[in-house]
Amino acid sequence: MKLASLGVITVALGIGLGLPGLIGIGIWWILLGPVMRQHGKSLTERQKESPDGKPPADLGTFLYGTLLWALLAVPSLIVGILLLGIDADHEAWRWLPIAVGGLAAAIGGVALLLYSMGNAAQAYADKIGVPESAATIWIEKVTETGTYINERPRMEFELRVEPDAGTGLASYQVTKKATVPFTAMSGLRVGDGFRALVVGAENPTAMEIHWDQPVAGSGAPAGDVTARLEALDRLRTDGRVTETEYAEQRARILGTL
Repeated sequence: MKLASLGVITVALGIGLGLPGLIGIGIWWILLGPVMRQHGKSLTERQKESPDGKPPADLGTFLYGTLLWALLAVPSLIVGILLLGIDADHEAWRWLPIAVGGLAAAIGGVALLLYSMGNAAQAYADKIGVPESAATIWIEKVTETGTYINERPRMEFELRVEPDAGTGLASYQVTKKATVPFTAMSGLRVGDGFRALVVGAENPTAMEIHWDQPVAGSGAPAGDVTARLEALDRLRTDGRVTETEYAEQRARILGTL
């Protein structure tokens, strides 16, 4: 149930039972509800725009979200625990603000834990290196995982990584899962590849794949090209690619002939 809707119900209960504590905390939930809803929508939109489909993890976003959960949790817990505006005859109603406040505190605590874990993972990544060496990754096998992130398919690849000359890195093989944008789906053919930035064999899965920079292999059979064009047509029919993206991908597929 949405927070603002719960606030309306709580205010109505407070008025009916004559409990100013419920009225006050209900009004607070009504005021806070739209703010939290807007924050959630903003996170969803930014996640969809993220190349890897991950939610934003910058400090400002985290602090703002934490503040909102605290503004929900602390007043609710204070009203419930201290029985502010709730008389002894209706003491059971204290558990409504306690439950809401406890849930908000738990969500905020989980967010703090996840953010801390993310920072630890980033620190480890910085320690072992970040993808900065140019390379071409060649697809040797690709399979579906059945998982989708922001409606983007999660695929598992067996790749041959060939760093560019001058990077000082040797070629290596790696199995990696990646979330693929729909605009790149038509290029997922064994023997073809993409440009990428990599760390090297010491951290083989660490790479930044440039899905907008496909690299054609030795050529595609006509039947395979037909299948890829049909798949691209379905994406356009479903509205998952724009006309510009459709034209670019069609040209790339035909260019493999």
